[in-house]
Amino acid sequence: MDFGRLRVLACAMIFTIPGPALLFGQRPSEDRIYRFERQIVPVEDFKADGHILDIGGGGEGIIGRIKPSQVVAIDLSKEELVGAPAGSLKIVMDATDLKFLDGSFKTATSFFTLMFMKEEDQPRAVREIFRVLARGGRFLLWEVTVPERADPKRDVFVIPLLVKLPREEVSTGYGAFWPPRVHDESYFVKMAEAAGFKVLARRQHGLTFFLEFEKP
Repeated sequence: MDFGRLRVLACAMIFTIPGPALLFGQRPSEDRIYRFERQIVPVEDFKADGHILDIGGGGEGIIGRIKPSQVVAIDLSKEELVGAPAGSLKIVMDATDLKFLDGSFKTATSFFTLMFMKEEDQPRAVREIFRVLARGGRFLLWEVTVPERADPKRDVFVIPLLVKLPREEVSTGYGAFWPPRVHDESYFVKMAEAAGFKVLARRQHGLTFFLEFEKP
């Protein structure tokens, strides 16, 4: 089953499903949806030299809002990129098959993007990020803890977010199919370490977390 992206308007909790993610063909019934409480996600400005590769940088374009002149935003969905704020360089591209040369970037980011990929694609994307980073390059990852599913009928989860940026706040939310296993901080740390990364920092914010990795 494809973990296509479902966009959620958090204020009204209404699904709007982009063209590339027409998984259901229609809005999923309420008995299939589990709604988490709204999470507050602080995103501080960060030091970065040169271009920043932002994986899944369409939609709200959170990283592009902070550093628009540095961000190279890639996304599978042209529609998502068109809808993102202006300023970043936007390219339609698959994160599991990046078209950049080895060592092209010093910084890469992923803001709630891996959660929309199939489990087998997540490690491939992380390995590609590792490849295109230069030695000493950093990978900044924001994700949500998805626990074991308690109700077998609820195969879709929705998590509304209030993203607190240095100069603005963004009210949004995301939804996806429930993964087959627990996706937590340790799940992504193991994945990144298997790709060759080492952990520099870990911060938990409710159900969400931030991880910073380095390519040795």
